[in-house]
This record gives sequence, structure tokens and C-alpha cells, in this order.
Amino acid sequence: MSTVVIVNGFSLLNRWLLYTSFMLAPAQFFSGLGNNCPSNFGFLAYNWYTQIVWLNAIRGHELHALSLLPVHFNMLFVFTYLGGVTSGNIFTGILLGLGTGGVIILNTVAAWMSWATNQTEGYGVYQFFFFGWRTLSPGWHKFILVWQISDSLFALNCLGLAIYLPIKMSKYTKEEMDKIPWYMGKYPLIPVGAAAALIVGWPLILWTELIVARNKIESDTDWVSVWLFIAQAGAMFLPTSPTYFGCMGRLWKKPKVADGGVVLDTVK
Repeated sequence: MSTVVIVNGFSLLNRWLLYTSFMLAPAQFFSGLGNNCPSNFGFLAYNWYTQIVWLNAIRGHELHALSLLPVHFNMLFVFTYLGGVTSGNIFTGILLGLGTGGVIILNTVAAWMSWATNQTEGYGVYQFFFFGWRTLSPGWHKFILVWQISDSLFALNCLGLAIYLPIKMSKYTKEEMDKIPWYMGKYPLIPVGAAAALIVGWPLILWTELIVARNKIESDTDWVSVWLFIAQAGAMFLPTSPTYFGCMGRLWKKPKVADGGVVLDTVK
């Protein structure tokens, strides 16, 4: 089989940034608790952009065998998106919740479009692993439909969580935050949460990479997605702030220096 070149945005780098975003979701969730710094908007922007890339590729019939993925990515993406709904105030939380709900709907629509319009082009061509290598056929297409219905129902049920969680979590007080164990903090959860997410998601990650290798799919890197991911990760490392946009003030604040160069005030 010759190499199949598809639309930009699905290179090895782009795919692993997508997996990494999923693995960072637990830390992203806890980083928003009691935090009025709008850092989770970076997470939301990355999710919207990557989902639009998927949708455009599906509309253009440019995914080849990767059209098998949106159906199964539906559930994985939902968990990822819900990681970015928390905030220290209800106003920001509702905006994040509405944005997350929108991208969940977009993801579900894209998955249905992929199943209905893209997969039928791959009968007898697209190969995937399911207890051995299989080739897509009308029978397998109907089997995938069952999975698609199940994932869609799950995603739609999570729309309620996209609104409930930011409202509920915005009510966390400082006293409640202080009771959270240190290992549930943002920085410890980066490796711990990533490991837990990987335990859940590794079968789908492996399945995806097997499809790419088996069907000899190649794609150039979408660098907009890369820079959005870097911005998202950088925003997550911003310090927690009890005041609106206070995290930015902490970054930009300079210590006061008295005569003789003695520092009077330092950034905490």
C-alpha cells in the first residue's frame, strides 16, 4: 500500500499534543478551583481549534482511515473538555461551561458526519485493529453505529455537567480549598493525573497509532495548533489568583526598591 497524505494537522506531533492535552485534563480541572485567573480559556481555545480542524477535514473528505476515529474519540474528548470548566467565580465558570458545551456538541456533530459521509468511502480499503486486522465493510459500519449512538448519548448527558460543574466549583471557599490534600494540587497532579488519564486512554491511543501505521497515513504539522497548545500549557502554570486577572498582575509586578537597592516588597 502506498503512502496516503491527508490534510495538515494530524502529524505525529499534532496527535501527541492531542493526547497530552487529554492527560493534562485532571491538572487543568484542579488548577481552576478557586482561581480567578482566566487561564482555562487557553485550554478552551485549543479544544475549539482542534475540533474545527477535525470538522473541516471531515467536510472535505480528507481524513481517509482516520475517519474511523471521531466516533471513538467522542468520549475521550468529552473527558478532556470537562477538565477546563472550573473557575473561581461563577461568571467565568458559566462562560467556560457554555464554551465547553458548544465544543461537545461540535464534536458529536463531527463524529456523526464522519460516520455517515466519510467511512462509506473506505469499504474494502480502510483497515483497523479489532482482535486482529479488519477491513471496513457495511457490516462493520453498522457495528460502529452502535458505538456511535452510545458515545453520543454519553456526550449529550455531559452537557449538563458542563454547566453544573463550573457553577458548583465556583462556590469553593478558601477554607475548603485549604482542606484539599497537597497531592491534589495543580503541580502534583500534572504527572499523577497524566498517568491516571493514560491508564484510561492508552487503548484508544494505541488503536489510533495502529490505524495510522497500517494505512500508511502521513500529514504535515499544523503549527497553529502547536502554538495554541504551548499557550494553553503556559497559562496553566500561571499562579492561582483570588482576584480577577490577579495572576497577570503578579507576573508583571516589580518589587519595590528603596535607596541603596534594598528590596522592600517581593512578589509572592
